[in-house]
Amino acid sequence: MPQPAPLTPTQRRTLRALTDTYVPALRRPPDPRFPHLQRFYATPGSATGAPERAADLMAGLPPAERREAERLLDALARAGLRPEVPLALREALLRGVARLSPPAAQGLEQLRRLLLMLSYALPGEEGRPNPFWAQFGYPGPTFAGGSTKPPLPTLTPREGETLEADVVVVGSGAGGGVIAGELAGAGLRVVVLEAGRQHADADLGRSELWAYQHLYWRGGFTPTADGHVSLIAGRTLGGGTSVNWMNCVRTPPHVRREWAQAGLQGVDGPEFDADTDAVLSRIGATDQASELNGTHKRMLEGALRLGYRWRRAWRNVDLARHDPQHAGHIGFGDPTGAKQSTLTTYLRDAAARGARLLEGATAERILTEGGRAAGVAVTVQTEGGPRRVTVRAPQVVVAGGALETPALLRRSGLGGPAAGKFLHLHPCGALTGLFPHDQRNWWGPTQAAIVDEFAEREQGFGYLIETSQYTTGLFAAAAAWAGGAAHKSLMADHARSVTLIHLTRDRGSGEVTLDEGGQPQVTYAPTDPLDIENFWHGQGTVARLLAAAGAERLYALAPGARPWTRGENLEKWLAGLRRFPIGHGGHPLFSAHQMGSARMGRDPRTSVADPRGELHGTPGVWIGDASAFPSACGVNPMVSVMALARRTARFVAAAAGQKNSAPASP
Repeated sequence: MPQPAPLTPTQRRTLRALTDTYVPALRRPPDPRFPHLQRFYATPGSATGAPERAADLMAGLPPAERREAERLLDALARAGLRPEVPLALREALLRGVARLSPPAAQGLEQLRRLLLMLSYALPGEEGRPNPFWAQFGYPGPTFAGGSTKPPLPTLTPREGETLEADVVVVGSGAGGGVIAGELAGAGLRVVVLEAGRQHADADLGRSELWAYQHLYWRGGFTPTADGHVSLIAGRTLGGGTSVNWMNCVRTPPHVRREWAQAGLQGVDGPEFDADTDAVLSRIGATDQASELNGTHKRMLEGALRLGYRWRRAWRNVDLARHDPQHAGHIGFGDPTGAKQSTLTTYLRDAAARGARLLEGATAERILTEGGRAAGVAVTVQTEGGPRRVTVRAPQVVVAGGALETPALLRRSGLGGPAAGKFLHLHPCGALTGLFPHDQRNWWGPTQAAIVDEFAEREQGFGYLIETSQYTTGLFAAAAAWAGGAAHKSLMADHARSVTLIHLTRDRGSGEVTLDEGGQPQVTYAPTDPLDIENFWHGQGTVARLLAAAGAERLYALAPGARPWTRGENLEKWLAGLRRFPIGHGGHPLFSAHQMGSARMGRDPRTSVADPRGELHGTPGVWIGDASAFPSACGVNPMVSVMALARRTARFVAAAAGQKNSAPASP
């Protein structure tokens, strides 16, 4: 495959000028007490290799996107943006370009976020740390060992080959992985299709940027088509379970009752308890590896002082392999083998029982014959190029995640009018507090505790307060922008910062449709009145928690929102935050939990599958992931997905005509 042509020298020089405008070198009076701080301010973003890496990434963009980026760089060069121009003039030039051209302003915003991400996330050459990390006291992902478990065997089919199976499972995450393991254990011939890939231990966890590019859907945080929410989802063998933050939360009782009322028989009783217990046992869920770093301690100090309820998190971890020194990098992949994802549990069980796994395998459409499932048409990406493959099976389980599952159904002309609708996202907001001392937030698990005081605030809808993964690049890219000098001052204090998120159980919903290329296009407008009020209530709770824990300053993520400083009226500051919209152009929303876009229910007009998980009107096609949720679960969804998947596996096995229609977990 031919390599894309590199950017021109002028375009590369312009990228360097942009990088050093957003991450400038600044003079500060020398202070021998803080040598790292002096070096931090004196180091420009270009010293990290960010402009060179950005040029490489831009060279590989799709042709239309690359042309737009090159036009912007060429226009900036003609306007006089060069590295040797003084910083103030460079900033004025960029402000002028943004005012004159909204498309250019949007392009500059995308470039700014990319260059900030690269400047603070790229490790140095030859394994050296990023030059900014010393200021944060951050050692970076340093694990040099490796899991002793061999990689799972995967199959590379021939062009045009047809594989025969009893069941084909599309997706290998929390739903697909469990169903594959259960059905292989029942003696069924199983083929698992995963669009992502399995990666070597030496690659996993090595850097934030590498993880986004190789382990996540569309390369990491991806905005919805309307710009309101940034989405992140797994795209690797094991799906989201390979990259999530390991928070194992049971489905709340009020949600189970709600789902039972939607027709899901047994989910509000002991049968679903047994399914939940079984998956928690198989993945080794425990609260014995939930050490508290600075962020957790500050959150819990605030909760205790305000009288809010909290609980320690349970995590799916092998205690013999767990090391808090490396646990905080779990969202970058796990080279330690401590994480008990479906990759290390259910998929390994499935492979041991004869299941065949295909990686780099995109399900193009579901095949039907006589109105029922007949298999899947697949494109497998190999080193020699794409190969078209057919998997013939009378049972098809669609478990590609709530973004890809409805897209596959729509491409296949299946699922009825509800396919892609009722998409819930658990939209998250965030605030950052600045404390007097280094919090060492890179150490320990990402999520070790939950504040659930307001989980059922009104009508069964509310929010959780949780912690987020320590990052350098994402933090820099997501922070509100107020110019290069102000941003560098904010980053200088990154070691002392604590960021908390509030995760809303959303009553409102969005939709997944298809774009011109047949790929999922997501829209989600935050308009439901209860969701909006829960967002603002969550912002207030996070602010009060941080202030009660001793924060000196609070930062919102909305552009133009001024920080709060201790001594000011906190409630007045919170009221002022309501001047900014929720979503696009204001308080950013994030989503790592996508659900409900192919939901189960009784009515084919408002649901895609029946209460067992089988499509209305298309026997043999099943929904096996979070898409099947009748409503948002309100908590980290992995365990809910797995328990429902175990339930669905029994129905699939029965439909496949097995004598043992209730496979037991290993």
